[in-house]
Amino acid sequence: MIEPIQVWRFPEAPEELRALSPHGGDEDWLALIPPRLTDLWRALLETQVFGYCHISEHVHPMLPGWKVQIGVHA
Repeated sequence: MIEPIQVWRFPEAPEELRALSPHGGDEDWLALIPPRLTDLWRALLETQVFGYCHISEHVHPMLPGWKVQIGVHA
């Protein structure tokens, strides 16, 4: 089974994932990326589908190998 990439507007993301953000209110979106789709996600971001922004990456606190990325406007 392949798990999907999940993307939320930041305020709609799960609380436990929003808590990973060190940005203090400038967040636009949050993505949960399974290990098998990391390369696909990077390619998608290169198209700037979400616009230009700073992206911070975090390790998921409960899912080994999963990443949480947070897009932040400048």
